[in-house]
Amino acid sequence: MGSFKNKINNRKKKKLENEALNELIDLKKTMKAQFEAGEYVEAMDTMAKIAEHKKMDPEVMFMGATCYFMTGDHERAAKWVNNTLAYDPNNVGARILLARLCFIEDKPDNGFAVLSFVVDNQQTYLKDKDKEKLLEMLEYCHNNMKDAMQEYNSLVEYFNANYVAPAAFTAPVAAKTEGSSDNVGQSKAKAAVDRLKALLNKSKGNKTEGNQVEQISTAKPVAQPAVDNSDKTIRESSTDIIAKVMGSEISLREKIRSLNNFAGGLYVNEDYEDAFALLKKALEIDAHDPFVLKNMAFTCLAMGDKEKALKYASAMPMVEFGLLLAIQEKCRG
Repeated sequence: MGSFKNKINNRKKKKLENEALNELIDLKKTMKAQFEAGEYVEAMDTMAKIAEHKKMDPEVMFMGATCYFMTGDHERAAKWVNNTLAYDPNNVGARILLARLCFIEDKPDNGFAVLSFVVDNQQTYLKDKDKEKLLEMLEYCHNNMKDAMQEYNSLVEYFNANYVAPAAFTAPVAAKTEGSSDNVGQSKAKAAVDRLKALLNKSKGNKTEGNQVEQISTAKPVAQPAVDNSDKTIRESSTDIIAKVMGSEISLREKIRSLNNFAGGLYVNEDYEDAFALLKKALEIDAHDPFVLKNMAFTCLAMGDKEKALKYASAMPMVEFGLLLAIQEKCRG
């Protein structure tokens, strides 16, 4: 009798596991389709659902990193690039994205170093898309940072050997001539450079919305601690910030980012209850955002609620050792 029940339970368990696996496969297909269609916010929402299964593979992590990059969140993009490379060191796409981040953050030496590592050590892992992006970046660097690029011999050699539009090198001279064929080559080369410039600067343009939101009520939260009626002010302060952020015409992802940023300022000022309220609102939008979950755990820890801190820490899709150490130290204390 007991063995019969065990068989039934095992079948039920296997059925649930298969259903979960099929759901995960479907979610990953959905995210890929959204990612390829340029629906980056939607793809990030799907990634949050994938995180529920705790099955974040390097491909999903890399798509997430790119989504954050394309929506202007460079900090999170860098973190997810590092996560990707931690699990898949040979993910060339992630390294190229890391180089793009370096160039956009005005760290060209770091960007060139990353690209040199790819060319020197990872050419065998280059896919066609990776080669295209690498050459586009090198073309941009050749036309805009040629002197700096000359210091990296392997990059110069790779560029000269693989670049398929040599007419771009003489484009500035050709612009002064009357030759129609040269003008065609010039226009193609210019178009290629413009495309890469647009790619490199796209996230800078997308940042403006987030920056505007972050400036909504900067003065008010900072001024709140000076008011004597603290209990009433705390409630009004958090409610006011939430209302203004949620009423802004920006994406849900940017609202999460803004709420998280405001909460950080309140946390530094030891206004933990207000910070908790903002982070709680952010989790209402995306209950699985790993950065908000981590900040929520630290906030609960600062408030002395170790059980809640553990709850939010355990909800994170990946283990955060620094957070666990902080909780452990707090428990000892």
